[in-house]
Amino acid sequence: MGRVISDGIADGYIQDVVVFPEYRQRGIGKKIVSVLLKACKKRGLGWIGLIAEPGSEEFYHMLGFRRKKGYVPLIYNGSE
Repeated sequence: MGRVISDGIADGYIQDVVVFPEYRQRGIGKKIVSVLLKACKKRGLGWIGLIAEPGSEEFYHMLGFRRKKGYVPLIYNGSE
């Protein structure tokens, strides 16, 4: 499974791409991401991003994703 969260105008964020371990190495993850990318492009989204889990960078690399230099992913931890 996988999904895209988008503003519907310019940006899309791919998340929750998951394939059960027993079904990996069969092209399922590649197909999921390819379908999501196609949907984003069809809607004219110019920025499509994601945050990859450690160890999965090469998988996304072969699908055309690259590290965005000069940016650091951040998450809010609830403190101010």
